[in-house]
Amino acid sequence: MKKKVISVAVAAAMMSAAASAFAANENWRSPFVTRIMKVISQDSSYTDVVLTDLDRNGIPEAFVIRKGTYGGIGAGFTMVNNAITDIDVPSNIIGECLENINVYIKNDTYIFVGMEVSRYTSNISYYKLVLENNKLVATRINKNDVSPYESVIYVDKYSKNLLENGYPNRSKIEDFISSYDMVNSLSATYQTASISVDGEVYNVGGYSVDDSNYFKIRDIAMMLRKTSNKFNVQWDGKLGAILITTEASYDVVGGELEIDATETIDVVENSTPIYVNGKQTAITAYNINGSSYFKIRDIADAVGFDIDWDGQAQMIKIKTN
Repeated sequence: MKKKVISVAVAAAMMSAAASAFAANENWRSPFVTRIMKVISQDSSYTDVVLTDLDRNGIPEAFVIRKGTYGGIGAGFTMVNNAITDIDVPSNIIGECLENINVYIKNDTYIFVGMEVSRYTSNISYYKLVLENNKLVATRINKNDVSPYESVIYVDKYSKNLLENGYPNRSKIEDFISSYDMVNSLSATYQTASISVDGEVYNVGGYSVDDSNYFKIRDIAMMLRKTSNKFNVQWDGKLGAILITTEASYDVVGGELEIDATETIDVVENSTPIYVNGKQTAITAYNINGSSYFKIRDIADAVGFDIDWDGQAQMIKIKTN
């Protein structure tokens, strides 16, 4: 069956409410360079810096570390109210733990997990990392504690040798700090849209990412749950994958079709596999504020319904079999 798509120009016309993507305070960069120069000058065995945003406020935390399995954390700091603020660092982890961070989502909460290889064996240790009152808390956990939850792409960290001839090199440090611009290059703009499913109209919230419109996969499933094109959405913790099953009743989890225009937007491209009826499928999706968002036309292709745009009514029209 031929599918109809919504053009970019028409999709842009759908936007009825906009919220600016969260933008980091840029005042941190120059003070970070100065502080890194100072810390490494005091002890040049600490050659690397990790930038990570554990509190997700747009300003990273910086940790100066020593490379290797014996490497400690020489210093930690961030910026609070336009002033560099020290972070107390734990003694139970090494710098390697901050270089290897994975992020999981549990009930819309982000869980930061660092990993390190034991100094004397090949055993891997996992730590839940939390920033509390300018103190980094590292709690030892088992991998099974987080494996049931969805993981997301996490790129808010870099580590580079910032020395030259045994001394900290300001140009290298400045380039390193500037490279953090590339970390959160994605932005999402909130929008609402009217969507008709076989004549029944819904008001649905979604986001525009890179000039394309994405809606929560569970909202789409909710709208189609009484039609012949119904489908179910599940998270498979064992596979670490999103499962879409066509011609299956949708399991309502609560919160579907709620309008939630938040100004703080965390958006990363979906890194988890997507299976449609047991077959892995290449579908571009995004994790936005902890939920999975898809293009309606991609779901139309996977599930088998028609989609069109009614310019006069400013409405997306879905027609099922």
